[in-house]
Amino acid sequence: MQKNLILAVVLSSLVYIGWYSYMQKKLPPPQTAASSQTAASTPGTPAAAASLPPASPAGTAQQEPGPLPADWMQKAAVVTSGKAKYYFLPGPGSLAGAVYEGPVEPVELVPDPSRGFFYATLPGSFALKSRTDDSVEFVSRQGQLLLTKKFVISKDDGLNSLEITAANVSSKPALLPAWELRIGPGLNTVDSEMKDNAKLCKADYTFSEEGRKHPALKELKSEPAEHDWVWTGLNNRYFLAALAGSDFGGARPFRRDEKVGKDDKTPLVVVPLPAVELRPGETKTWTSRFYLGPKDYASLQKLGFGLDRSVDFGFFAPLAKLANTSLVFFYHLTGNYGAAILVLSVLIQLILSPLSFKSYKAMAVMKKIQPEMKSIQERYKKDPQRMNSEIMALYRRHGTNPLGGCLPMLLQIPVFFALFTALRNSWDLHGAHFIFWIKDLSAKDPYYVLPLIMGGVMFLQQSLNPQTSDPAQAAMMKWMPVIFTFMFLHFPSGLVLYWLVNSTWGFAQSMYLKKTMG
Repeated sequence: MQKNLILAVVLSSLVYIGWYSYMQKKLPPPQTAASSQTAASTPGTPAAAASLPPASPAGTAQQEPGPLPADWMQKAAVVTSGKAKYYFLPGPGSLAGAVYEGPVEPVELVPDPSRGFFYATLPGSFALKSRTDDSVEFVSRQGQLLLTKKFVISKDDGLNSLEITAANVSSKPALLPAWELRIGPGLNTVDSEMKDNAKLCKADYTFSEEGRKHPALKELKSEPAEHDWVWTGLNNRYFLAALAGSDFGGARPFRRDEKVGKDDKTPLVVVPLPAVELRPGETKTWTSRFYLGPKDYASLQKLGFGLDRSVDFGFFAPLAKLANTSLVFFYHLTGNYGAAILVLSVLIQLILSPLSFKSYKAMAVMKKIQPEMKSIQERYKKDPQRMNSEIMALYRRHGTNPLGGCLPMLLQIPVFFALFTALRNSWDLHGAHFIFWIKDLSAKDPYYVLPLIMGGVMFLQQSLNPQTSDPAQAAMMKWMPVIFTFMFLHFPSGLVLYWLVNSTWGFAQSMYLKKTMG
């Protein structure tokens, strides 16, 4: 029975990993409530900040920005904070670039600087009004309306703030057309993952659910969200761009898929804001917190708003979180995440050792009674009820259980999947160095050394285990090391390291049991 279970583990692993990387088919873009903006705009420059920009004709609306000149970074207002450098661009008045100094390499998180993140389809073009060490403010005068956008950046890669204001500076009522606040399209990541980024990038939101302490996570669709949201945004494996705790009067975000350059369509988060009429001298303000940075689980927990829900720990989330916490704990003791994985792997094997002893003994006894079992099956093949009764009596006489050899493997399945998701998605392990050529435990072994060693150890372990008398099962078990080796070639090297320790421990245990039990 254990042989069939191992095959089931292989197949379920493939299904789980396939499901884990599954991406829903792209939906057609929706018709939005926000009116389309049609008039032309001209990008501003920091030199325009010296004075209030001249008023544009009433009703002028901002067009989707076109390609930016090569020197746009020189025209941007730059704010450096923590491990990130932010580039705010006049004209669209948005965050055109955000370079984060990650553990693997610097990452430009904004794929399309012409629109940038937190781009608002407000009328006209924005000029730079002021800039400090931690803030940037843009202004635009449109007929009767004075529009401002102010970004304030936290000093520790935490929550930032965005404030958008529309003021009627005339003596007559003024109408601000419906507009949209957008994140995206797309969210960049490290170069090694760019090929898969379109599939990894997701548009999500969270909402408070009655009876639950933490916000529930839900994927955005092309229709407006069903619930009032706590945060909404884009995220991929390691990074998150989100609006949180917004004062937007119940506006429901939705997803729209758009292309960035020649790439495939990628998600764009849209928050539609309705038109508003302002009385003479009246001011309307929209405020929000926003986050743009790594999906560090512990840090996101401290920031609140349920931002930590963006870290996907998979189906066995409680175990994966425990594994991640344990690895961080052992890292602080050892100073190396590879060493932390070794310590955790040995502890898991120590916990499972008593069960492994029972499993080995059960497998040996099952092999011993195979001839007698076949004899019973042959004698009572026309009487299934009597055959089952005799087989159970045989098990009782020899003090064994057909499930005895399966239990340790069953316990390994959730541990394996939990570690798979933890090692694949944990920011703590992203770019974590082990030894020599293993420079990133969350990425595959570049030279496939660990998977090949693991396959060899599995082959040796298999040769020591009690062999089944069924030729078909015996042939299947001989191929298991080969199948697992190919499966693990592209797995995170940290996960391969865990399974290598698991196999080495099993091999040593099999040698000991074979010597002591015969």
